[in-house]
Amino acid sequence: MCDKDNQSLPSQQKTPKQQTVVPYALAGGLVGASFGYLASPENGKKIVNQFSRSTFVRAAGREVMRTAQDLLTEQAMFALRQSATGYMQKYAGNNAAKDQEMASNDLENNQHHFQEKYEELKEENKDLQDNLQRIEEKLNKLLEVSSQKGDST
Repeated sequence: MCDKDNQSLPSQQKTPKQQTVVPYALAGGLVGASFGYLASPENGKKIVNQFSRSTFVRAAGREVMRTAQDLLTEQAMFALRQSATGYMQKYAGNNAAKDQEMASNDLENNQHHFQEKYEELKEENKDLQDNLQRIEEKLNKLLEVSSQKGDST
């Protein structure tokens, strides 16, 4: 009997490898059962409806969306900066002479345009002065006539 008890002891002791397999098997069983439960149409709809009603899930979804938008915006801005810098450096040498020539042409055109506007304003000012002078003369005549009528009465 002693031999029998001694022989059964080593077979009852589990190796470390066997001990680590059991929790993984249980976890796999739980995951499989969960997927099986969610795979049925009725249960899946119930779970989705419960999650969609949850304010916590909605808030978490909004936060995830904001974070994703921020990341995408930052990436787009970074890419835009890099491409803009590259284009500016590439065309800066080629366009510097053209830009300078266009600027001098624009300056000449603007000076000519402003000179024309100045001449127009001077002419308009002269016309207004003439009109004002005529109005003053008419008012003076009107005052003379009214004062003569006042003296004769």
